[in-house]
Amino acid sequence: MRRPPEPETSDGGLLPVVLLFTAGALAVLALPALPPLSWLAALAVPALLPWRWRRLYAVALLGALLTVLRVQHLLDTRWPLADSDRELTVQGRIASLPQKRLSPGQHEEAELSDVAEADGPKRDLHFLFAPDDAGLPLIRVSWYRSDQAVRGGDCWRLRLRLRAPHGSLNPSGYDYEAWLFEQGIGATATVRAAEPCAAGGGYLLLRARQAVADRLEHWLPGDPALGLVAGLAVGDRALLREPDWDTFRVTGTSHLMAIAGLHIGMVVAAVYFVLRWLWVLFPSLCLRLPAQKAGMLGAVLAAVVYALMSGFEPPAQRALLMLLFGFAALWTDRASQVGRALALAWLLIVAASPTALLSPGLWLSFTAVAAILYVLSGRLQARHGLRSLLLLQLTLSLVLLPLTFYFFQGGGWLGPLANLAVVPAFTVLLPLLLVALLLSWAWPAAGVPLLHFVAHGILWVREGLGWAAEHAPQAWIAASPEPALLLLAMLGMVFLLAPRGVPLRGFAALCFLPLFLPLDRAPREGFDLTALDVGQGLSVVVRTAHHTLLFDTGPAFEDVADAGRSEVVPFLLGQGVSELDMMIVSQADLDHRGGAPSVRRSLQVLREIGALSPLPCVEGQRWDWDGVTFQILNPPAQSDADPPHSQRWSRNNGGCVLRVSSGGHAALLPADIEAPAEKRLLAGDPGLLRADVVLAPHHGSKTSSTQGLVDAAQPLLVIFPSGWHNRFRFPRAPVVARYLLAGAEPHMTGNGGAVSVHVGADGVGAAHDWSEEHPRLWRAAAEAVPTDLD
Repeated sequence: MRRPPEPETSDGGLLPVVLLFTAGALAVLALPALPPLSWLAALAVPALLPWRWRRLYAVALLGALLTVLRVQHLLDTRWPLADSDRELTVQGRIASLPQKRLSPGQHEEAELSDVAEADGPKRDLHFLFAPDDAGLPLIRVSWYRSDQAVRGGDCWRLRLRLRAPHGSLNPSGYDYEAWLFEQGIGATATVRAAEPCAAGGGYLLLRARQAVADRLEHWLPGDPALGLVAGLAVGDRALLREPDWDTFRVTGTSHLMAIAGLHIGMVVAAVYFVLRWLWVLFPSLCLRLPAQKAGMLGAVLAAVVYALMSGFEPPAQRALLMLLFGFAALWTDRASQVGRALALAWLLIVAASPTALLSPGLWLSFTAVAAILYVLSGRLQARHGLRSLLLLQLTLSLVLLPLTFYFFQGGGWLGPLANLAVVPAFTVLLPLLLVALLLSWAWPAAGVPLLHFVAHGILWVREGLGWAAEHAPQAWIAASPEPALLLLAMLGMVFLLAPRGVPLRGFAALCFLPLFLPLDRAPREGFDLTALDVGQGLSVVVRTAHHTLLFDTGPAFEDVADAGRSEVVPFLLGQGVSELDMMIVSQADLDHRGGAPSVRRSLQVLREIGALSPLPCVEGQRWDWDGVTFQILNPPAQSDADPPHSQRWSRNNGGCVLRVSSGGHAALLPADIEAPAEKRLLAGDPGLLRADVVLAPHHGSKTSSTQGLVDAAQPLLVIFPSGWHNRFRFPRAPVVARYLLAGAEPHMTGNGGAVSVHVGADGVGAAHDWSEEHPRLWRAAAEAVPTDLD
């Protein structure tokens, strides 16, 4: 019996192979857990049978199996969840350039460190730590208030408090745990004690990068361009601040500070043209090796060195691999095979590390290179000169627009124009920067002045982008469209870039319009309440049919990280909210107000009351939205008895307390009030404390949730806005027990992620924990609310 013919998979069939292999890997990454071995065995059977599509099926199966192996290895090497907060002395090496920031005056984690403090500035350090013990995973370490000189490649013996990988879990929010998983980081830790240790060689590349970073601090002391220069030279972006990243995002130039194909291409172009020009000056050399190939060889070597010195992070790895495949095609005079080289590069990268598919950089970089190759192929009939550059920038912006909306929840029109001006400038500045670095090392008298000149040029570009971002109207459109609308936009992109004569090509631009249309995810009646997982802090979103209120904005962790930017704003955009009707900051503590600046930068806030507003919360304030009543119950007016200025009235007790009610059912948001404020509320109108849903005051502290408050509220549902394994051990077990005895169903944001519930005329709907309803194979199962008594 003859076997049926199998589809051709060579040459022109490479694209189906790449797509099927990728689809197999993505199918595994989309699962909530790895499939059992019996399932894998059953899936392998069709690959052994003689049928027409066997080879293509086998390719997809291979992608899935390699992904299973990689994922299983990462899960096996992670620090166990049951051992979180365990302390262990570990010896190993600093495996990255340490990120250094001056410590705040009173850092929340400072008291956790037993390291002796000496006079001098204290810094918060973050770095990767590779233990000498092969049985331990790669660890991301935070060392708060350190006065030690920590350098990449050094050996240290650290007393660490280890934790399993964990991050905040919210709809549309940043998945920190997925990033740790993709990077191969199996644990996080804080330093309790430390001492340096002697060790042999190794980490030569990291030490070389550290030496360059140290010299830059010496050559450019206090220079505002130091962070930009360090980021471009050795991939050290620790000195860049949140305004820098906001400027790059709005102007569509974030790629300038992520060493990838653009930077390597600039270095390659500069070295190629200089070396080719010099080679031609020596005819005898041209007889041995053509000038074009000599330039290509030198450019490749320069690209390898630059990629290594920049940290050889995944974007640089991908760009270098694409470059090597592309140059191999050109070296063998097969320029038409450059597209095939790009497909092979993708296949090798995904096969080597299938979890790279979780990285936005992989999709953005390959999509951009594919678009560039398409434009350079001449299929769009591009003209020479400025028009061709403009066409290239417009094509890139168009092609990347759906991905930008998906990964970054927004897009802007300023990107093509900004890149049209900035990319040529960086094409000159980046090679000059590298020349200045080499010259500064060999001949400081000439190199350091040149380095200052180039640094100021880079800073001028940054300031120009900042001016454009500030003055351009509606430069950034914040939105988070549905996946179906993104697929429609991608379909429109394919038709728009198709050759002339393709049917419906003229209507392709209409496929992009739904990206900018507002989403409608508001409740029809009553209100939706979502307590976001913002770590040890508070942020609650209340939505009615046509209005949105934000109660607190979560904590700020560093000057470049806060819950507003990573959790609150993405959630609101994912719900189709770009305008807040009201924002209430209940009190001035950092865990309540930390995300406010990011919220104001990203969304339009129509009205604001509370600790950060000239208009404070005052008992008696009331308003109605869409049949839903909002009442402020605390703090009292200044003239009332027991005013906020009294000795026993703390800032916590002076916080805003909000009651939201609809159809005889209510939710109570008491912020961080403690027993004195609860007593005052009980002495007033206890009926106003009756609530079906209660946000446990002060995160479940023993200073709050007195028996009187619990009895007055009689909640059906209690939400503890507490961080996972927080150092305060919130919620305290006696507090949990009070609510359980009252018949309340407990939920905790730090364990189960964001908690959402609908309250309306029919009562209180079922509560939904984001983690339980959206499991991922890189996440551990949600832990229950702690109920064991202290």
